[in-house]
Amino acid sequence: MKLISEQEALEHKHHIFRQCYKGCVAGTAIGIGLFTYMKFRQPVKFNSFNWTIKSCMIGMPLIGCATFASLKGSARFFDSRYRSEHLSSQKLHQKSLLGDLSFSDKIFYKLNEHKYEVVVATWAGSLFAAWKIINRDLILTRTQKLVQARVYAQAFALGILLSTIYLNMKEVELKKKLPEASPNWKQVLQEQGSL
Repeated sequence: MKLISEQEALEHKHHIFRQCYKGCVAGTAIGIGLFTYMKFRQPVKFNSFNWTIKSCMIGMPLIGCATFASLKGSARFFDSRYRSEHLSSQKLHQKSLLGDLSFSDKIFYKLNEHKYEVVVATWAGSLFAAWKIINRDLILTRTQKLVQARVYAQAFALGILLSTIYLNMKEVELKKKLPEASPNWKQVLQEQGSL
C-alpha cells in the first residue's frame, strides 16, 4: 500500500472529478440520443413507458459512463504517477524486440495480441452484414431472418476462429525469432546493477 501526501490526494481528487465530468458529458449525450431515438422512431413503445423508464433512459447511461470514466481515470492517474517509468521502459524494450521483425511479422504479432477482440468484432460485423442482406427478403418472418443471419455469421466466425490456428502457428515461429525474455525480477536486478 502506498502512503500519499495531502497534495497527491488533492491532485487525485481533481483528476477523478475531471474524468467524471467527461463521463457525464458522454453519458448525457448517449442518454439524450437514446431518448430521442425512442421518442421519434419508436413512438408507440415510448408512449407505453412510464416516467421512471423514461428518466432511466437518460440517467443510466449518464451514471454508467461517469462511473466508468472516473474508475479508468483513477487507474490512469496512478499509472502515470507511479508506473510511468516502468511502463515506458517496457514499451521501449518491446519496440526494440519488434524492430528486427519484418512488416508482415509485426502485423501478425499485433493480430495475435488482439485475436479474440478481432474474432468478436468480425462476428458482430458479419452478423450485421448478414442481417442487412437477409432483411431484403420479403417472404421470411423477422425471426426467420434473424436465425438465418445468425447462421451465416456463425459460419463466417468459424472461418475466423480457424484462422486463429494459423495465427498460433505463426506465433510459435515469431517466438523463435525473438530473443527469450528474461523474467521480470531479473530485469529489475539488472537495472539496479546487482547482476
